[in-house]
Amino acid sequence: MTFRPDTVSGRLVCFMRQAMADGLPADVRHEAKRLLLNQLKASVGATDQKAIELLHDWAIDEAQGGTGAHVHWFGTDLPPALAAMVNGALYEVLDFHDTYIPCFMHAVSGVLPAVLAQAEAGKHNGHDLITALVIGLEVELAVATMLMPTGYYRGMVPAGLTGGVGAAAACAVLEKLSDEQMQNALGAAMCTPAGIYESAGSHTLSYITGYAARSGLNAFSLAKRGFTAPPTAFEGDQGMFKTHSDEDKAKIEPILASLGREWRIFGQTYKVVPTETITHGPVECALAILSRANGRTVARMDLSVQAIVVSIVAGRRERFGRPQSVPQATFDLCHCVAAAWLHGRFTTVETSEPVYTDPAVIALSDLVFLEADPARPTFEGCALTVTFTDGATEYHNVDNFLGTPGARVPDDTLTALFAQYATGVLPNGRAEQIANTIWALDDASDISGLIALLKKD
Repeated sequence: MTFRPDTVSGRLVCFMRQAMADGLPADVRHEAKRLLLNQLKASVGATDQKAIELLHDWAIDEAQGGTGAHVHWFGTDLPPALAAMVNGALYEVLDFHDTYIPCFMHAVSGVLPAVLAQAEAGKHNGHDLITALVIGLEVELAVATMLMPTGYYRGMVPAGLTGGVGAAAACAVLEKLSDEQMQNALGAAMCTPAGIYESAGSHTLSYITGYAARSGLNAFSLAKRGFTAPPTAFEGDQGMFKTHSDEDKAKIEPILASLGREWRIFGQTYKVVPTETITHGPVECALAILSRANGRTVARMDLSVQAIVVSIVAGRRERFGRPQSVPQATFDLCHCVAAAWLHGRFTTVETSEPVYTDPAVIALSDLVFLEADPARPTFEGCALTVTFTDGATEYHNVDNFLGTPGARVPDDTLTALFAQYATGVLPNGRAEQIANTIWALDDASDISGLIALLKKD
């Protein structure tokens, strides 16, 4: 098929080509490095998760001796598509990664594993890796913005829906495919999205993210070999837009026109605690009030949140009941607030079995109540009123919880968080080495130095 610049996929390719030619602003490149470091922070403490153990063992069996890219922290050498799949699941499993709140999605987790695996296998330099990562993310976020929120309301996992598109775009940029090949890569990925939110609370959610990375890498690899896809895969009568959303087509053109002028990469939220995004504001409020509780006993905790949070929490509790596993505890807002209050912190320990089965945590979680606040446009903010048994109350409000674009996490805090979760997993000083290598990635002649550091020993 000849290149069709008049289609959505064609317009995306034109943006990709222009961004490659113009180069990226320095602050955009730096943000990509922050996001890369954030994914390593999200995954370094996840190697003991059952979902990862199962996927890692499966991938070794599937590889049948093939090599080319490495699984983070394990150091296992696998074919790029399989390495990308396990790494994508590693990024997802603790729910400690990025969130693009406008689209309810974790954008980096589907794109980075694919482009990193391809960069390693192809011996690409750090500058080209960062360029490809940024462009892939911008394509993914543009497509997601066209499809959301109704794609999410239909029950789709947004990163499963669009992660493969971003991954295909990033790999196509990295390998400098032709316009026609790029369009076919995007089209193939647009025709093969996957992932429904019934998966939340199970191993399958992390599998979906890994699948998105693998799907995008497969789409790129096939297009490079001459595999074709419909140029109207997005906007066609039976294309991605119509089958996976209920949005108005009028929104497509302004979003395409914004590419290269509005960098959505700056809209990312960085998580400072390992749990679902809607839980961060409530946990932050609980810890703030705890510091002035002076040992008083809680009678009830009333959270004022965006309306969608109320429905999500109610739906999860209806499906799961009380948490029966680490993934379910991670997605249970009431549990997270109770555990944070009783432990005075929130880490991966607070979603472990000894905590989610603790009678004190269970009892306190039953005292957490949610009320919809129509004035809250997003779940970046919330308010908490704690009523104590002596009748006194304490109140705390956050408009932007720490990690959102409105309360940006500094580089040194991000580095410190990575080091915190790497403690006991990586050798002493390794986390700092990794962070320094990422900050200098633009000058790396290849990424083998970074890959060599991403091992437990």
